[in-house]
Amino acid sequence: MTQHPDFLRSSAPRRLTRRTGTSVAVLLAAVLLVGPMTVPAVATGPAPERSAVRSSAETHPPTRSAAQGSIDVSIVKISHPVAEPGDEVTIRAKITNTSDTTLTDAVAELTVDHLALTTRADITEWSTADLLDPVRGEPTAEPVSELAPGESTNVSYTYDPAAQVFRGFGARRLAVAVSDASGRLGIARSFLVYDADGLEREPMRISVLAAVTSPPTDPSDPSAAEIELAQQTADGQRLDGVLQVAEDTDLSLAIDPDVLARAVKSEDPALTEWSDRMLDAAEQTATYTLPNHDLDLAALAHAEAYATGRRSFVRAPTIPSWTVPEGWNEDLAWPADGVVPDLETLDLAVSTGRQNVVVGGGGLAYEGFGTVTGRADVETPSGTARAAVTDTVLTESFVSATDLSGVGAGSTEEVSSTAADTSTAATTAEGTQRLLADTAAIVSQSPTAPPTVSIVAPRSWTPDAEAAISILRTLNDEAGWVETTTLDTLLRQDAQDEGRTPLPRHRAAKAEISPNDVAALEHARDAVVTFSSVAGDAGAQIWRPGVVRLIAPLSVAHRQDPGRRDVIVQQVLQATNELTHESIKVVPRQDINFITDVGNIPVRVRNELDLDATVTVVLRPDHPRLTVDARRAATIPAGQEVDVQVPVRAIGSGDVEVTAQILTPTGAKITDDSSFQVRVRAGWEEVGTWIAAALVALLFLAGIWRTVRRGKSPYRATSKDVEEAAGTSAETLESPPTTSASSMAVPAE
Repeated sequence: MTQHPDFLRSSAPRRLTRRTGTSVAVLLAAVLLVGPMTVPAVATGPAPERSAVRSSAETHPPTRSAAQGSIDVSIVKISHPVAEPGDEVTIRAKITNTSDTTLTDAVAELTVDHLALTTRADITEWSTADLLDPVRGEPTAEPVSELAPGESTNVSYTYDPAAQVFRGFGARRLAVAVSDASGRLGIARSFLVYDADGLEREPMRISVLAAVTSPPTDPSDPSAAEIELAQQTADGQRLDGVLQVAEDTDLSLAIDPDVLARAVKSEDPALTEWSDRMLDAAEQTATYTLPNHDLDLAALAHAEAYATGRRSFVRAPTIPSWTVPEGWNEDLAWPADGVVPDLETLDLAVSTGRQNVVVGGGGLAYEGFGTVTGRADVETPSGTARAAVTDTVLTESFVSATDLSGVGAGSTEEVSSTAADTSTAATTAEGTQRLLADTAAIVSQSPTAPPTVSIVAPRSWTPDAEAAISILRTLNDEAGWVETTTLDTLLRQDAQDEGRTPLPRHRAAKAEISPNDVAALEHARDAVVTFSSVAGDAGAQIWRPGVVRLIAPLSVAHRQDPGRRDVIVQQVLQATNELTHESIKVVPRQDINFITDVGNIPVRVRNELDLDATVTVVLRPDHPRLTVDARRAATIPAGQEVDVQVPVRAIGSGDVEVTAQILTPTGAKITDDSSFQVRVRAGWEEVGTWIAAALVALLFLAGIWRTVRRGKSPYRATSKDVEEAAGTSAETLESPPTTSASSMAVPAE
């Protein structure tokens, strides 16, 4: 049997709508009936040939029954999920009038076929039969009370399998059909699983994997992301339901570390309590980490993104910083839900150390008859990918009976915390019986070596915890041929050499982010990492949040709204450009006069970061008359401006256009170029000094010359003027004449 790799399923419909009928169905029923008293529920003729159904029944998930009618009928209780000889089985059905008229004079008939269904194709054929397709078995009728539009009622039956000849082991067709004089109005088809021989059987193993991821977030509003996470973990919401199922069953977990990091570091008591419980549950089961922020590996692979670097997107950090517990496995890759991953995606996963890959969407379908263990090896250029192949039929059966979101197993949509519905597409009883029927058929086909298979709930799975726990416990406790286990049981097994449909080499989904956007985000990431070197040892405070901001639009969750994702891409690119090009910049200045041969030109640098930044300032003149002797490194304090003195040398005179650049310590340019003009006048300072000195000397000599040239002044006072002014004789004032020793006067005798 060939599964279609590109098979996509629409959302699982609500139970109230899956059997909603039209007037055409009612008219058709009237035409086919012989008379008004004929009860179609007792029809026992042979089923029409459905080769098309059989050929694909084991590969196409039964998202809904083909039976439709104006009355909704659902099985809400089967007292013995696995009946044995001597059991009396109570069966209860809920009947809801979904039409616009009052239901009167209707009857509900239970039929059970004694023949066992031993193939999954037969089970799918019965589940997806049309409204008027025949049922088998002797009918047991119960009247239906009058129902106004929208009203519901229950009918109950006590069924004794001993009334028919039940032989062997397996599921039997069970139906509850509602009819009136016009014909069949609605029907619920399910299964009575009967074990006539009670033999001990080798059990098949089933694991269930669920994701702990967040909805798409806006990196410009971190507080909103925490609020959304708090809503997701609130009572009755998606992540709370996942936690409850993990605490009470063998549910395996694939956790986005960023989700746990935010919850662990949160100041919200409810979030921290949820994180504590989740960490405890993760220790008791097989737990795997997804790439931080649940990266869309397919988008990265198709863009040929660089994925092996220490700071690549695949190895992006969590914000806030948090260390993954040692017991968690970090080798699992889970591509987007609902699509078949291609070889390029698996190659990227292997190259990043995630060789265990979840393959869903019908990929690697077994081409033979029956069901085989869901393990396959896929060779890629980077090595062997160990694929865990999802059983799409079991997954859809489980999800339809437990998922409150209504999205379905084949969808890539996420559901916000407020979008959870209050009903599932199938009841717990219907889901339980479908899983029991399928697993019984699987074991019947491989009694000696039953396979190990996996159910992979979509990321949007919003579990009805009570229903999920009930189904898994019933499989493990009531069905002796089923053992629930964890995903590592499957991954430890060797791949079997069976024919499977090959994976496509390259297949990009429409919802993927474009390769051009991925390339732009990668370029921005490299710029952030390079720029962070300005902070030295504190560089992680720049590049960690910068990379996390850029990774946001690359998450799988953003596939649900490509338009919004495109807006976020532009926002994060702009924010990154502002960080790397405008946080540190040259302050514009006026032109400079440089009149010396050797000196410094000051360049004012502003640092708008919250961290000290070490940068290198480089000047690039446009003419050789001004040369730069050296670059200058400087540390600019956070939030301040500093003049960095760059040594230059003037060789000639003239105007020079100088470009200033700021580089990281590793030599990468930070800012756009800033230019200013320098008026170079080489040697003017020395010439000016000599001129000034000459002028001073000339002034000094001129003063002396002037003094000598003018001689005695007519206004200078003479000795006579002095005597007259003093009133004394000039002679008395004059000193006596000096007498030589030879003419010394001799006193008279």
